[in-house]
Amino acid sequence: MQQPRSRRETFFLLGIVAIAGFFIWRLCQFGSSVPQSNTFTAVLSTTQVMPRAAGGRDGDQSAKVITELVIGRDQGDQRFKQHRKTSLPAETGRSNQRGTSLAALVGLQADAAVKTQPDKPPLLVLPGVLGGSSTTQQGSATLGKSEVTTSRVSSETATGGVRVPVDFDWQTYLLYHPELRDEENIETEEQAKQHYLAKGRAEGRIYKRLRVLLRYTACTGLINQHYSHIAAFALGAVLGAELVLPPAVKRDSFAHYFSTFKEQNEVKWSADPLDALLDVDKIIEFWRVRGLIIHKTPSLTPFPDLTQPETAFPLYQQKGLDEECVTRLDGVYLQNLDMPELIEKARMAVITQASAALRANPDRDLDHVVLDLPCTFFMLRSLSNLRVVTEVAKSLYFSPKLHAMADRVVKGMAIAGGRDEFNAVHLRIEKDARDWSTIMGGEAVVWHNYIMAMQKAGFSSAVGCYAASGLLTYGADEDMMQIIKTLEGKGLCHAVYYKELFLPKDELEALNSEQKALLDFLVLANGKAFVGFGSSTFSFYLREYRALQSIPRSSSVLVDASVIGTDSLFNSAGTVI
Repeated sequence: MQQPRSRRETFFLLGIVAIAGFFIWRLCQFGSSVPQSNTFTAVLSTTQVMPRAAGGRDGDQSAKVITELVIGRDQGDQRFKQHRKTSLPAETGRSNQRGTSLAALVGLQADAAVKTQPDKPPLLVLPGVLGGSSTTQQGSATLGKSEVTTSRVSSETATGGVRVPVDFDWQTYLLYHPELRDEENIETEEQAKQHYLAKGRAEGRIYKRLRVLLRYTACTGLINQHYSHIAAFALGAVLGAELVLPPAVKRDSFAHYFSTFKEQNEVKWSADPLDALLDVDKIIEFWRVRGLIIHKTPSLTPFPDLTQPETAFPLYQQKGLDEECVTRLDGVYLQNLDMPELIEKARMAVITQASAALRANPDRDLDHVVLDLPCTFFMLRSLSNLRVVTEVAKSLYFSPKLHAMADRVVKGMAIAGGRDEFNAVHLRIEKDARDWSTIMGGEAVVWHNYIMAMQKAGFSSAVGCYAASGLLTYGADEDMMQIIKTLEGKGLCHAVYYKELFLPKDELEALNSEQKALLDFLVLANGKAFVGFGSSTFSFYLREYRALQSIPRSSSVLVDASVIGTDSLFNSAGTVI
């Protein structure tokens, strides 16, 4: 009776061994199909974004979803590493979201992954450029052309004398054109090549990764410019596009009224080197080690008309660009777009321009596409990809010169007041803010709301107060003296300080309007408590900036200006952490 059971056991064990061997063989095949040293990595936003909250703070229910796409350069294997909640499938086959997989290609690099410190890896590992090695230098204002040392024509496949380009990337071909999988069941390299020869070449279909240069305009006041940078950098980071930095902007006076209606506008805007406001070299280096190429501003002129920010596209000339490869992305200024929607708009603009160029000349070696944006202020609903926005905001370092000047002011207050701490208030009551005062019911109402906010923030006669305002920049000394009397008379401080008390006149006069605003900004950021104006991007971002420095938001109080109607937009597009 024992022999049959022994035979059954033997057959059972042999079956187990056979099955195990088959799975080991399949695993070895899978491992060999994924190149270990020739992959590229990108962090991109997925298309899963929760609906905007009905009522209350816009986007409170937004899901912040980040997915890392890892694609083997020479093989067809594609995998998603899911870092957070995501509805994406395990592979990028027919079921993949078009707006996600193709967003990866509007700027993904096919080079080796960027080396980072193992003990302190960057939050974002980004690709930089498209389409293999590039001669582009970090910080250069000239577009370098990709090195192509081999003939574009291959002898592999030919139809009617037309051959497949040697740099044909079938995986990229399918990712740029997902409908080929969905509608024509194209799954293999040979099928992709045959389709390109039969139809794709004549249709101008993109068959390799392209370099994408993203150029944009930063417009109007200090923080509006800063938000323009944040939106553009966030989009560039997600796309992996090269960014070309715009000039900084300065106004002629805070006493002049700004309007987008030319007949009412009094402000004259002009360009200035960006390092007047930002630490450009440090920003470039920050993103270099994360794989993102940043170009310095090619030229300050010609400069677009900022009274029409929605059409203020870059106008400067840039060496090395093919003008036939320049496309514009309209309809983004103040649009508060979700990241996936913005990605799709950018993707379509790039593909449309590239396809048109290839249809016109199928034999051209298309190296790059330039994506021009107008003013990008509040282009992006930051809550739709807050993780990337936070990293971008942290990376946009302000000018070290202005930091040093702010430190001198803070030190001067400590000496004058006999203590290190001070409270801070941004008084947005200059002439160029007169519309807000009118909407709120007049200057008396604005002042009443300011006093209530300072009392709520804990201002008292025991601590000095730093007051930031543009009043003294245009000689409104009497107005400033009245403010000092009011604040001290209400017991909100023991003394009122301002930058003019601690810095020489000639040094201040050498600063432009936005540098003076930045100097105030950096001093205010050090306050024990801060009070600002609810409809001022300067005040709103200062609260965010303090939070980036780990200062609790509860220490910042904004004057209730909800009647002006900007609260929802600011919360949605202005939140950075």
